[in-house]
Amino acid sequence: MAGVSTATVSLALRNHPRISLKVRERIQQIATKAGYQANPIVANLFAQLRQSKAVTFKSTLGLLYLGKNPEYLKTVPTYREWLTGCTERASSLGYGLDSFSLNKSEISPQRILRILNARGITGLMLIGPFENNTIQAELDPVWQRSAAIVLGVRPIHPALTFVSNDQFATIENAMDELFLLGYKRPGLCIHPHVDNAVEKRFSGGFYVSQSTLPPKSRIPIFAYESGAGEQFKSWINQHRPDAILTLHCEIEAWIKSMGLRIPRDIGLVHLDKSSGIEWAGMQQNNEYLGRAAVDMVIGQLHRSEYGIPPFQKSVFITSTWSPGPTLRIQVTTR
Repeated sequence: MAGVSTATVSLALRNHPRISLKVRERIQQIATKAGYQANPIVANLFAQLRQSKAVTFKSTLGLLYLGKNPEYLKTVPTYREWLTGCTERASSLGYGLDSFSLNKSEISPQRILRILNARGITGLMLIGPFENNTIQAELDPVWQRSAAIVLGVRPIHPALTFVSNDQFATIENAMDELFLLGYKRPGLCIHPHVDNAVEKRFSGGFYVSQSTLPPKSRIPIFAYESGAGEQFKSWINQHRPDAILTLHCEIEAWIKSMGLRIPRDIGLVHLDKSSGIEWAGMQQNNEYLGRAAVDMVIGQLHRSEYGIPPFQKSVFITSTWSPGPTLRIQVTTR
């Protein structure tokens, strides 16, 4: 009916980028008029069988790191837990997972494309950080031939689907726990770059929760910078918070250097309590975020959804409160 080969029809109905968009749309319109309906799971299975040279096969997903230091995937607890979640979930569903760094000088976007095509990898997960939530335009050809999911932040360009912690709810829940324990003057200490990367969801949740307090108990946010211990001490002395919510463990030493005792004089809450952090705080359930990313990219593959989507979708993972020794069980009025 379309006047093309069966191979071209097969690729077009799977929305494969090897076929031009114009031809794909024409063949898909003919198929729709003819009442054709595909089974996406079976179609994806046969696509993998065609790529496999062995009787048995294991489809592979790709995880692309776009930051400057690939070692962060191993050393930063949040990234490490994301990667663990991705790897375990992919394996449980019969997929392998290959990791790449696009910011290594020896790996260009063109080389990545050749590697992905050679390995038959069309499902990708991306980890930043991204400058101003934007991925450089020269990498667009990579996403245009892939089903891609971003982990951690909402990308502005390209507007790919993403999965992230719900930072707004994370800090609201942490504030509720502090109020239940009797704390009256909680403060937030966070790096502006981190807050901006998540579209100010940390500060937004803090301001909303803080609005329930009397005006005199509302403490301005301290803009964390590494080495800003003296400014931090001035902020403590001026505003006298009775608990601090933060992502930055360095402030524990700053507090102790002032002669303040934790938790007797001041409480601490970590907003991303990964393994090894013994504070009270919020478990961001980072491994579940990685699992969700794998589920999302496999779903896109089954639906043959490649390229930048017509509209951006998001999935937010909630956090869980975890008690710890940095908060008092019952707080007396100061």
